[in-house]
Amino acid sequence: MNVPPPEDPLLHLLTSMIMRDGQRAKARRIVSRTLLHIYTFTRAPPLPILREAVLLASPAVKTKSQTHGPKVVYTPMALSEKQRTHYGIEWLLEACKGDTGRPLEVRLAREMISVVQRSFTAREEKDPSFTGALSKKAIAHKFAMVNRGNVRVEPGAARALASANAESAE
Repeated sequence: MNVPPPEDPLLHLLTSMIMRDGQRAKARRIVSRTLLHIYTFTRAPPLPILREAVLLASPAVKTKSQTHGPKVVYTPMALSEKQRTHYGIEWLLEACKGDTGRPLEVRLAREMISVVQRSFTAREEKDPSFTGALSKKAIAHKFAMVNRGNVRVEPGAARALASANAESAE
């Protein structure tokens, strides 16, 4: 089994997002036990599975609301890599928050494995109103696609893009 380096940035971010009331040692213990559970369930190196789960759960866009007079206009905006990772981890943690029968590390490991396998969790099958990490990403992307007409494009940029597309088609 490959032991990850002690200062992996993704593990540090995950630890920081799990941490409550400054108890970093407790959050580190949860992260290391999560990696152990991932290894126990899959018999594969846990860090690549964790990275893939966060990558698959991360959205590419978010939708920002703006009021123009009496109406609200939703505009999709691209996310940076750090923002994408933050949302992915946040949604993974939210997805395993309500099932309080098992420890957090077991729930988080199972959620990450189900995201990598692209399958529904047992909770999603029981309760159709529950949204897991993959469901939240699909909803966010669908909402952004519906509102893609509200993206502002500068007139010069639109012409340059159209001419570049015409040249590449030739």
